Amino acid sequence: MLGINSINQRLRGFGREAWAWTSYDFANSAFATSVTAVIFSKYYAGVIAGGARGTDFHILGFDFNIPGASLFQLSVLIGTVLTIFISPFVGVFADMTGSKKKLLIVVTTVGCFFTAGLAFINPGDVLPGGLFYGIALCMFLLALNLYNAFLPQICSQRDIGLVSGFSWALGYMGGGICLLLNLIMLENPGILGFEEGTFGVSHVMLSVALWWWLFALPTFVGVKERPPRRDINSQTARPRQVWKNLVQTFKQARKYKQLWLFLIAYLFFTNGIETTISTASIFGDQELGMSTSSLITLFLIVQFTAFPGAILFGVLVDTYGNKKVLSLALSVWIVALIWVYNLGLFTDAVTEFYFAAVMIGIVLGGSQASARSLFASFTPPARSAEFFSFYGISGRLASVMGPLTFAAVNIATRSLRHSIIAMVVFFVIGLIILYRVNEEEGIQAAALESQ
Repeated sequence: MLGINSINQRLRGFGREAWAWTSYDFANSAFATSVTAVIFSKYYAGVIAGGARGTDFHILGFDFNIPGASLFQLSVLIGTVLTIFISPFVGVFADMTGSKKKLLIVVTTVGCFFTAGLAFINPGDVLPGGLFYGIALCMFLLALNLYNAFLPQICSQRDIGLVSGFSWALGYMGGGICLLLNLIMLENPGILGFEEGTFGVSHVMLSVALWWWLFALPTFVGVKERPPRRDINSQTARPRQVWKNLVQTFKQARKYKQLWLFLIAYLFFTNGIETTISTASIFGDQELGMSTSSLITLFLIVQFTAFPGAILFGVLVDTYGNKKVLSLALSVWIVALIWVYNLGLFTDAVTEFYFAAVMIGIVLGGSQASARSLFASFTPPARSAEFFSFYGISGRLASVMGPLTFAAVNIATRSLRHSIIAMVVFFVIGLIILYRVNEEEGIQAAALESQ
């Protein structure tokens, strides 16, 4: 087991490019926390889309009502579907032309633009709000795929777990600091020298857009662009050639059996992770009656417990292997969600919700970092953008299943607790499939491709 001094020594050994790469997690986590997880999700579901009473629609002669929480999940679905269709082409094109960094800059800029656009969405703007959020989410996810694709290229196989874990840790720190700033803006602006009521949700959205772009600059400047794939002439990277390359990848699926098996497992367990996080503030608001400040405090607890958790699990990954550590993290997720379903067993429900948040915070970064590093170890560096696009697609397919499952259970039962426990099923399925993944075989297949 590695000691603190050994960890510090390895962190000091990171190259400049690795440090520049990790800054992007610090930047984009502001969108994940303040927009998706806490503030805009609650504002959209509770104010823009009518909260528990929902919004009435009249389409093709049919009258129906959809709860605000379900409408937010449907807006998540917009971004998810866009990502699923666009992502593989972006990934293949990036590898064929050696343009991962250029594309990362472009999609980040567009994502920041639409995030800023959320500042101008008013109560009742259900469709424009859902569309703007969906596009911003799509850009966030495309950028994440391109960013992740650099991981196998900026560090050695030995350090993948620690680099991945540390970058997740920086992400939780960045998301937590931005969220804390947003809390001060909304609840106590006097600390910043402004009068009460100066800031609203619109100012929060503008601050997130600015935070995302500014703190992404070290990545834009410090990470090197990789050359095109050696086996393909970048001048032929036209739509038909990109499509042919995608088809060829699927034909060669047997060469990467463990990678594809892992993606199936990832499809299920990441569904549980992302849907739980994106709906946690809605659950706290509508099921437990928590205030905005209490919900932000809850997410600050998650963010700052996830920071040491991500580093810890990164070290455990490099010591015991990705698969074992990821299995442990998923098991803790299952226990935590069953507890959330049964809140009130030992004390009041809100207090227990805070304790469950601490448990989830510790394994949140660990599960995400170990999943990313496991996939990176299965990925040939020359095809990293293409393969990480499939990694992203697996996560996005999960996000289709998640919102649909969450919305369907909520509509049928009018109970967010039942929607939360439905996620446990996906964790269990993912854990069972992960058990069948052969980590050594997957690493060897990637190494053979690189020779």
